[in-house]
Amino acid sequence: MKVLFVCYANVGRSQVAQAYFDKLSQHNSDGAGIAVNDLIAKGNLSSGKLKDVRDNRSVVYIRRAFGVDISEKERQQLTPAMIDQADLVIVIAERDRWPDYLKEGGKVVFWDIPDGVGQTDEFVHDVFGQVQRRVEQLVEEIG
Repeated sequence: MKVLFVCYANVGRSQVAQAYFDKLSQHNSDGAGIAVNDLIAKGNLSSGKLKDVRDNRSVVYIRRAFGVDISEKERQQLTPAMIDQADLVIVIAERDRWPDYLKEGGKVVFWDIPDGVGQTDEFVHDVFGQVQRRVEQLVEEIG
């Protein structure tokens, strides 16, 4: 089974979900963001590796919580092909931001977990904790 984790910028929630899922599960996974290209074009997000994102707390959190270094990982823009290739798509982005080709139902599942951008460290850690708990439930369900 291949699971695709999607958030807004492919910087925080989807990265934590994928890293933890990979630690707990033998299934394949990938991650993407619904607005990576738009954010880069507007200058709101640097292109390239996660380590280049200013104040990227997910890189530090994942290293501490899971012992995994994702700093060299590249962010990816979500595409319809990525959805087609996945068996299960977990979307952790606000529904009003979804592209037209991404619709809940079938293999697309929505996790209602807030974005931590611009929030306190405590809030961000709570967000990442929510992601971890949902991943644990997912792994329990699919094996």
